[in-house]
Amino acid sequence: MAYFKSLTLIMVIMLATRPSWSADSDDDNTTRLYAETCSVCHGEKGDGNSHASAGLKPPPKDFTTHEAKQMLTREYMIQIIRDGKPGTAMMSFASQLTEKQISSLADFISTRFMRDTPGKSIVGQSGSTGKSIYALTCSVCHGEDGSGAVWGKSSLNPPPVNFRLQDRIRDLPRARMIHSVTNGRPGTAMTAFKTQLDNEEIASVVDYIRSAFMIESDAATTDVSQPPAASTVGMAVLHDSMKESDTLQKKTDTTLFDQPISAELNGNAVNGEIYYMQNCTACHGSDGKGNGPRAYFIYPRPRNFQHPASKARFNRPELFSAIKKGVIGREMPAWEKVMSDQQIADITEYVFQTFINQP
Repeated sequence: MAYFKSLTLIMVIMLATRPSWSADSDDDNTTRLYAETCSVCHGEKGDGNSHASAGLKPPPKDFTTHEAKQMLTREYMIQIIRDGKPGTAMMSFASQLTEKQISSLADFISTRFMRDTPGKSIVGQSGSTGKSIYALTCSVCHGEDGSGAVWGKSSLNPPPVNFRLQDRIRDLPRARMIHSVTNGRPGTAMTAFKTQLDNEEIASVVDYIRSAFMIESDAATTDVSQPPAASTVGMAVLHDSMKESDTLQKKTDTTLFDQPISAELNGNAVNGEIYYMQNCTACHGSDGKGNGPRAYFIYPRPRNFQHPASKARFNRPELFSAIKKGVIGREMPAWEKVMSDQQIADITEYVFQTFINQP
């Protein structure tokens, strides 16, 4: 009898202390969820002021800042909560929370802590300059000197553009930069500013970046004061991470884009699929989107072959070279050490036909 009394007592304690997510409203549940999983680092007020903050480097995100409102889109927050942030104490909660709870947390943080965007008066209706707009909206990620904030380089994937390494004519045409600031850049932390800045302010901050940080090579001859023709703008928009001249050439010159690896070497896509599934999916994923099981432990992330930039960049020779020789600065190894040229050509043909040369 004493045994059953003890067992009953244990069961009562377990029921009393178990989180009762379904017993309360969704708002109550999410409030409690934030308190139990997030506040230890980000603080009860979402300002990063917590007991743990002193021992964390970089410190926890302060959700109450204007910069946080600008940078943390809903999708980006959901991704961070689900996958964590490499280089920080932010761990992945994918194994602890459901997708609904993760989404609810992102919405809770946004509505409870993040300040409303100041709109077009972001730097005041008068005296609005590119320099002041950059300081308020861009420097948090791109750094005060345009080379990229330290935290952004280690925590964002891909990291913010280092403007000091960019040629303002060859690499980042003015029209493309205006489009990126206006509409954001899918697949990156670059958010759209069209609801915070008007066209004049966007042009102003772009011109400031170009004049203050970016270089102009002696070989460049294009007039930066004039935006590219409409067709060029469209191509730059579609393939934002590519050099404009390379993109236009490949997409307008079918022969160049569809050229073989070499006169002597042709790949077999059927064999290539077998080799790809055996050797490449762990990083690039079976669908070529760079989302394989190892992808979340790799920085920079593996190549997404279905991204428009990849479709614009890679023809067969370039794919073959990258697979054979590897890619400096990435975890992409040189497969020539373990594969023959024919096997590499087969993988090249499979990737090209399946992912690159598709609409």
